[in-house]
Amino acid sequence: MNAQTPSRIAVVGSGPGGCFTAQALRRHWKDAEITIFDRLAAPYGLIRYGVAADHQHTKAVTRQFDRNFDSDEFRFAGNVEVGSDISLADLRSAFDIVVLATGRWRDRALTVPGSHLDGVLVSGDIVNALNTVPRPNLPMPAIGERVVVVGAGNVALDIVRFLIKTAADYDNSDVSPEALGTYLARPAREITVLSRSPIASAKADVAMVRELGKIPGVAFTVANSSSAAEDNTLGLKREAAFADLASIAPEETRAEVRFVFGTAPSRIRGTDHVESVHLAEAPAGVDSVITADTVISAIGFDVNAPGHWHYAEEYDFAPSDGPGRLECGLYRAGWLKRGPVGAIPANRADAHQVAKEIIADVESGRCPIGDDPGGFAALPEDLRSKAVSFADWQQIDAAEVANAEPARIRTKFRTHAEMLEAVEDLRTNGNAAAQTAPTHSMVKG
Repeated sequence: MNAQTPSRIAVVGSGPGGCFTAQALRRHWKDAEITIFDRLAAPYGLIRYGVAADHQHTKAVTRQFDRNFDSDEFRFAGNVEVGSDISLADLRSAFDIVVLATGRWRDRALTVPGSHLDGVLVSGDIVNALNTVPRPNLPMPAIGERVVVVGAGNVALDIVRFLIKTAADYDNSDVSPEALGTYLARPAREITVLSRSPIASAKADVAMVRELGKIPGVAFTVANSSSAAEDNTLGLKREAAFADLASIAPEETRAEVRFVFGTAPSRIRGTDHVESVHLAEAPAGVDSVITADTVISAIGFDVNAPGHWHYAEEYDFAPSDGPGRLECGLYRAGWLKRGPVGAIPANRADAHQVAKEIIADVESGRCPIGDDPGGFAALPEDLRSKAVSFADWQQIDAAEVANAEPARIRTKFRTHAEMLEAVEDLRTNGNAAAQTAPTHSMVKG
């Protein structure tokens, strides 16, 4: 390799931002060794643990990453936490380029009076329970029969869709049987969705709105609908989609969903637990007080939340649409760069832009590459031995599939410790262990 071609590249974070960035760099530098680190034993981050469990078509993007890892184009090094198992400085000394793509995870919480009451939840706690997010795995929060969802973006609609679906609607998914069973023992009957924005400028994708209408047994109403300008094509489509929802007349109604646009909660009342939600401004035909026992906020992520950044406290991780370069040889991508907005296609576009920036920095001589730093092989032996390889992950994957609940594609290990125990067993017992995984560690129900 010449002096302007990196031989060793590290990507920290194996979610879509990290994997897409690695793909783009590999296409340009075909001989570079690329190692993708993750603090968890399982790869794919947001795709595995953030995408709704019933959206398996979205999760299918991991197949292209599987092919990369399986063909030795990338090395997966799971169970390695930068900042704990190895410092960022030491990692940088072993690689020509380091790309940070660890994301941002903390939900933005409601701040109105009464937000502290029991029964006020953030959407992430529900998504995490349904997706069996480990380290630690938290139980499904208690949800009552009268629910107010605050927000009308895609995450809010994910929550609404979960609240009105039945067990059969999760066939061929990887939903947590324990979390789903807890909720379906006493599902919500009345759901009110509050959106500060009018329909035309709400965040929800039209396809997500239409998906709600395919769930039988649900009646929808829409209050305070707006009128989009004639040149607002997307706004008109969104209005039409909500109008179609409101026109549905189920033969038998098991749940009612009311969308109220142009308003927001001003106060949540209750003694110890949620009893009602008061609106800042009640639209015509809508009561200013909504009886409720649960409030779920789905109003985005906290851009100031620290995430898993303790590896680099000296850097400014404020969201930016600017360059991904923190300094020569160190870059950021994905949500860590631009903030917690955008789905997988946005992560792909951002990753490609950061990769172009890295390539330009190196090949222009702006950020020259030195002697071969050694890469993964230069890391301490104890760290290399504790790293979970992609072959290890494939065995975890096979064990989860083998232990799938009926009508499910897998049952995930609940905790990170259980995954590591399985890796140790699989390394000791060989491939056959994939069919005899430690079912005592699996969620059965």
